[in-house]
Amino acid sequence: MGELLVSKTGIGYLIMYGSQVFNIDLVITGVFILGIISYLMYLVIDKIEMYIKNKRN
Repeated sequence: MGELLVSKTGIGYLIMYGSQVFNIDLVITGVFILGIISYLMYLVIDKIEMYIKNKRN
């Protein structure tokens, strides 16, 4: 949340700037990109977890 409030570059800045100038396209694009990044990071962590679980057995 702090990144969204004080950012000067990046996706957080894109979302905040879009909301300040009432450009919903920028806001939706930023949230969509964050969702994709979050999903990809989840997949990576899930694969690592499965690898570690299988290695233990």
